Amino acid sequence: MGRAAEVSGLSERHAFTGPAPAQKLTRLGRLCGMLTHVGRLGAAAMLGALSAATPTSAEGDLRLVDAVKARDLPAVERLLGAGVPVDSATPDGATALHWAAHRDGLEMASRLLRAGADPDVINELGVSPLVLACENASAAMVGQLLAHGADPNQAQPTGVTPLMACARTGSAAAVEALLASGATVDRRESVSGQTALMWAVAERHADVVSHLIAADADVGGGSARGFTPLMFAAQQGDEALATTLLAAGADVDRANNGGSAALLVATESGHLEMVRLLLEAGADRDAAGTGRTALHGAVQHERPDIVTLLLDYGADVDARLTARLPKFAGDLASNTGPGSMVGATPFWLATKFTDVDLMRLFRDRGADTTLAADDGTTPLMVAAGIMSLEGYDRYGRLVFADDTARRREHELDTVELAFSLGGDVAVVNEHGQTAMHGAAYTGNDAVVRFLFERGAVVDVADLTGLTPLGITEGIWISGTFLERPTTEVLLRELGAGRGVVQ
Repeated sequence: MGRAAEVSGLSERHAFTGPAPAQKLTRLGRLCGMLTHVGRLGAAAMLGALSAATPTSAEGDLRLVDAVKARDLPAVERLLGAGVPVDSATPDGATALHWAAHRDGLEMASRLLRAGADPDVINELGVSPLVLACENASAAMVGQLLAHGADPNQAQPTGVTPLMACARTGSAAAVEALLASGATVDRRESVSGQTALMWAVAERHADVVSHLIAADADVGGGSARGFTPLMFAAQQGDEALATTLLAAGADVDRANNGGSAALLVATESGHLEMVRLLLEAGADRDAAGTGRTALHGAVQHERPDIVTLLLDYGADVDARLTARLPKFAGDLASNTGPGSMVGATPFWLATKFTDVDLMRLFRDRGADTTLAADDGTTPLMVAAGIMSLEGYDRYGRLVFADDTARRREHELDTVELAFSLGGDVAVVNEHGQTAMHGAAYTGNDAVVRFLFERGAVVDVADLTGLTPLGITEGIWISGTFLERPTTEVLLRELGAGRGVVQ
């Protein structure tokens, strides 16, 4: 089953309901405790595999548990009539009622409850029959347990309540029964601070969401990381749920702890129509709490359709980054040179990513195609290769099979377009780098020749004293020795090494 997940680098997961790593558990205890974590189908498969192998124990008479697991109602009747304790448990705390709830055996559970089974019994992981009934989305079992006094607010050690479990599996009738029995609608689990409403939205259970909102669930509150129900709807691309939440008073521009609002979440999750809905609802098209706008996010995620939509709604075509973009993976290799993205415009990013179609789109929408990042790195420089990553594509994704010829042709197209739109081959950024340094890093001989023919100097030294020729002769970058022998030969032919321009 899906889990709620934030974008923009902050993962929001449903609470893990199993044990702390240090706990010593039997096999059955571990499996029972994980039922609300793995889902009813996976749990059924695991528990079913052990259904004929319940261990015996000096701690209790396990015949009743075995009879329930075997779905043998006559045996259950005989054992209860013989006085076998109804709450006898396996060493991990699982009782016959746990198994009846897990098997969704309504008649079996009814007989056990009438015999005095404790409806709130928990195994040593804190899992109750009511939670197992919710995992099965069994409204009938939930109702039966509640009718026999089960506590609708009994929480597991992680803070997960039956209402959360039922909200996740999607039984509106079970949720309604829990609410009618006094379930607290806005309880938060203790791992991520999520509520039943967040779980229902993340799993796209519209009927459950409606019941929770009718019970005055908080539509605007955030999780421990500030992720709101509307953000979960935006992440899932569920426009109907987003509409419901907005109608109930959700704040379209509320940001999470990292600064992301629903518009950025929808954009970076790739949901065009959700972006449109949020814009129609008045979302701030230029919100930049993360240091980037939705337009920057759409460029990074290669969504020209969302770029066009945002521009149609008046997004600032020249918005500047105030922080680096999030990375697609963890810590990547150091980029080639100390350039910074801070101050980059959407056009600058499109150029860095060698997306010539987006570059033309921004040009046609009035973008300033010469704006540099705060450190003076220009679009032409990043087109040529400044801030490229050895072994990664221009988006920072690991490359396993590189079509070098095609990549270099694409880089040349990008450089040519950036130059035609006002790029200056002579500009030096605050690190002393030029576009020619970028071409040396990538080893793109066609770009080197193009820049040279338009007046680029081949022997400019950066602040560390490194020239384009020095780069091609060989340098160490993040533990990798980078050399460009054909580019070295070309630079020497063009006069490199005959004098350094400081």
